[in-house]
Amino acid sequence: SSGINAEYGAASEDRGCNIIIHGLEELNDKSDELETQLKCLFAELDEAPKVISMGRMGKRSQTARPVKVVLRNRDTQTAILGKKSCLKGTEKFSKVFISPDRTLEERNERKKLVDRLKDMIKKSPDKHYAIRGKDVVEIPSDT
Repeated sequence: SSGINAEYGAASEDRGCNIIIHGLEELNDKSDELETQLKCLFAELDEAPKVISMGRMGKRSQTARPVKVVLRNRDTQTAILGKKSCLKGTEKFSKVFISPDRTLEERNERKKLVDRLKDMIKKSPDKHYAIRGKDVVEIPSDT
C-alpha cells in the first residue's frame, strides 16, 4: 500500500509545475498560435511565466481540447492559480478555466467534492458554498 501512495506522490510531484487550461479556443494546429494565446492569457493575469512546454491534450473534436502547460517552477503555478479568478471579468477569457494538473485519483476525488457542492447549493440556494482543501464549506455572507 505504501508503494502505491509513494507512486501517487511522485506522480503528483511531477505535476507540481503543470497547469491545465480548459476552454481556450482552438484556432488551428500551429503551436505559435497557441503560444500567442497563452501570452495574452498570462498578460491578462499580469504574469510572464517561463513555459517549458505546452500542447493540446486528447484527440481533435468539436470542442476545444484542454491545454497542458509545463512551467519552470511551482511558485509560478501557484501565482497563476491564485489569479485565475481574474479571468471571469475579461471579455476574451471569461469562459477559460485554469486548474492544477491532477492525477486520475485526484480528479475523481475532486469530482465527488464538486457533486457534493452542487447538491448543497441545490438544497440551500440562498447560502454560499466553496471547496476548501478536501471539504465543502459554507461561506458566510457579508450581511
